[in-house]
Amino acid sequence: MPPRHPRIVVLISHLERPLQQSRLARVVTSVLPDYSGETDIRVLDTTVEESLQLARELEQNNEVEVFVCAGATAAYLRRHLTRPVLSMRVGGADLLRALEQARLRSAQIAVISHARINADLDSLAALFTVQIHQGSYVTLDEARQAVERARSLGCQTVIGSSTVVELAEQVGLHGVLSISQNTVRKALEEALGVLHSQRSELAKRRHLDAVLQHIPTGVAAVDNQGIVQALNPALEALLGMPASHLLGRPLQEFCPQLALDDVLRSGVGEENTVIQLGQNLLLCNVLPILEDGQRTGLVLTCQDTSAVQRADQRIRSTHRPGGFSAKYRLEQISGKSQATRQLLKLAQRYGATASTVLITGESGTGKELLAQGMHNVSSRHRGPFVAINCAAFPESLLESELFGYQEGAFSGSRKGGKPGLIEAAHRGTLFLDEIGDMPVSLQTRLLRVLQEREVLRLGATEPISIDIRIIAATHQDLPQAIAAGGFRSDLYYRLNILRLQTVPLRERSEDIADIARAILRRLNGDHRAPPLQERLLDALLPHLMAYHWPGNIRELENILERAALSAQDLLRGNVIDELSLALVIPELRNIQALPQTAAVTDLKSIAREKEKQYVLEMLQACDGNLAETASRLGISRSTLWRRLQ
Repeated sequence: MPPRHPRIVVLISHLERPLQQSRLARVVTSVLPDYSGETDIRVLDTTVEESLQLARELEQNNEVEVFVCAGATAAYLRRHLTRPVLSMRVGGADLLRALEQARLRSAQIAVISHARINADLDSLAALFTVQIHQGSYVTLDEARQAVERARSLGCQTVIGSSTVVELAEQVGLHGVLSISQNTVRKALEEALGVLHSQRSELAKRRHLDAVLQHIPTGVAAVDNQGIVQALNPALEALLGMPASHLLGRPLQEFCPQLALDDVLRSGVGEENTVIQLGQNLLLCNVLPILEDGQRTGLVLTCQDTSAVQRADQRIRSTHRPGGFSAKYRLEQISGKSQATRQLLKLAQRYGATASTVLITGESGTGKELLAQGMHNVSSRHRGPFVAINCAAFPESLLESELFGYQEGAFSGSRKGGKPGLIEAAHRGTLFLDEIGDMPVSLQTRLLRVLQEREVLRLGATEPISIDIRIIAATHQDLPQAIAAGGFRSDLYYRLNILRLQTVPLRERSEDIADIARAILRRLNGDHRAPPLQERLLDALLPHLMAYHWPGNIRELENILERAALSAQDLLRGNVIDELSLALVIPELRNIQALPQTAAVTDLKSIAREKEKQYVLEMLQACDGNLAETASRLGISRSTLWRRLQ
C-alpha cells in the first residue's frame, strides 16, 4: 500500500537552512506520535526567503491541506496561499516556562513577540525577580532591530520564535524558544479541526456534485456578473456544448432569450419561462442565490418541454380517478355453449397481446365485459381502463372529453385546462364503445392517435405522447357504414386487427339458465338467491328460452330484476301465474320464437301450448270481446288476432 500524502505541513522558517533538524522542529516532532492515527503530519525546515516558494509547490502538488507556522511566517504565507495557514500562538504558560529558563542565565530578559507585546506580562512585571523588556516586530528587519535594542538595554537572554532566537544568537545573546510542546499541540488540534471541517465540506460538495451530475434537469450557477461558475451534464446536453467551453463565460451568450440582466438588476427570479434553444424548446427558471441575505449569484434550471409534458402526464395517470378500472374478468362471463367457450378462448388469447381489438355484435351481448376481461388478463392490468361511449356525447362535447383542452381554448374552458380521457388511459386500455357512432370529423383525429400514439389537446400546439392499448366495439355493420360514407375505411382497418364477434342470446339459449342464475346472484349482492326466486326461475325458464331477446343479456337482466321483485305474485306454488306474468312481464306474453336447436324444441312446444290455452281462457272470460282480451294480455288486437289464427 503506497504511503499517504501528508495533509498537515508544519513549516519552520530560519535565517539560514539548518544543517540538522532545528530546535523547534524537534519540539514539533516530539508530539507527533500522539497524532499518528489521525492524519499525516510533515515537519519541514526552510529559510525565510524559500518558505513561500516551498509552500506554493506543496499546494500545487496537492500535498497539503493545512499549514502550521510560527507567527511571522504564518502572517506572511497567509497573504499568498489558498490553503489555510494556522499560527502557533504563544500563551501565558509558555512565557512563564521560558522565563523560568531565561532567569537562570540573566537578570535582564527580553521578550520579543510577533505583531504586539504581551500586555498581561507588563502588568505582572513587578512580581518577577528579573527585569523584563518587551518588543515586537512584523518584518525581519524589525525583528533584528528589536534584538539590537534588547542588547543595548543590557539583556543577555532573548525569548522569542525560532527566527528571533537565531537573530539573538548571531549577536552573542542567549536565545530561549517561546514555543513549547503545549503550543504545538494546540496548533495541531486546531489544524485537525480545520482538516476535518474541510473534509466534511468536501464530502458534501462531492455529494452535491454527484447529485447535479445525475439529475436530468439542466443546472448552472452564475456569479453576480452572469459568468458561468458551474454546470451539470444535463445542461451541457441541452446546450450542445462541453463544460470547458461554457465555464468562465457569460451565460447570456448561450441563452440570449433569458432575462439574466433583469434578474441581476431587480433580484427577482423568473420562473417557468419558455425559450427556444436551437431545436429544443426549454422551460427555464432563473433564481437568485442568497447567502446571509446577500445575493451571490444566480442559479438556472431548465428542462426540455417534452420531458415536462411527460412528467405532467405521468402525474395525471398516477392520480387518475378511481372509476377508471375494470371490474370484470373473463371467468365471470357465464355460459357453457360452444359459441361462448370459443369466444372466451379467443378473448383470453387476444387479451395477452398488445394489438388493437374490434368487438362487434348486437347491443346487450356483453362487449364491454369482454373488453374489461381482456384488460385484466393483459400486462396492463395494473393500469387504467377508460371506457368511452362514443354515442353518448354530442360531437362538440365528445371532442373535448376525448382529447382534453388547454386553458383558454374556448369560452368557459376550465382554468388550467383539462386532460382528455385518452390521456387518462396512459399505460392502460382505452375502450371505445359504439365506435360506429363517432362523428367522421373526430374519426380523423382518432386515427392520428392510433398511428402516432400522440394526443393533441384543443388549443394546444405540442402533442402529448401516450402509451395505450385500444379496444373498440360497435353494434353497427362497419363495412356498410363505410359504403354509406359514415365511417372512415382507414380507421376501420386500423381497428380491425383482432376481431371478436359476440353471439346474440337467442342463438345460445342453452346459456340462458346459467346467465339467469348469475344475474339473480348479482341482484342478491353476490349471495345465493332465495328459494322463492330459484323456484320462479325454474318456472320461468321455458318462457325465457322461447323468447326472441332483441335486447339480449341487458334485457334479460331487466326482466329478471322485475321478476325477482314480483316473485310472490308470479308464482302459484311452483307454477307461473299467467295473468300476473302478462301484467309484470308482458314481453314474455308476446313471444315470437325463432328456429331453435333440437335441444329446446320440447320446451318451446310446451310454452306455445300453454300460451294458446291461456289466450283462449282469457277470451272466454271476456265473453269474446277482442279489445278487452288484448288489453288484459298487454298486446294489440292485431297481435291477438294472429295468436288466434
